[in-house]
Amino acid sequence: MPFFTRLPTDTNLIEARQWFPGLQVAGVADEVPAFAGNDSLLPMSPHAYLTSRKGRITVFAGDWVITEPTGDQHICQDRLFRMSYTPAENKFARLPLPGLAPGE
Repeated sequence: MPFFTRLPTDTNLIEARQWFPGLQVAGVADEVPAFAGNDSLLPMSPHAYLTSRKGRITVFAGDWVITEPTGDQHICQDRLFRMSYTPAENKFARLPLPGLAPGE
């Protein structure tokens, strides 16, 4: 899973992966496709479930599954995730290595 940090200055790393139907993400199970057992004429959004310490949480396509350093998992909608987190690689790529001048 890729690593992210919370904006603007949090140094704690979290693991996060965006879920879409058919994609295996740790902790997400029981995927329900659109129209599965649906007696209504209206389509259902494909979804799955994450079982966490807080209970069973519905995960919709595009939601991010966040794994905290403690191992706890929770869900974040894509729009909120993009406003709140930045990839850790980008944040640390700009920092010079200890003992080297920038640009070496």
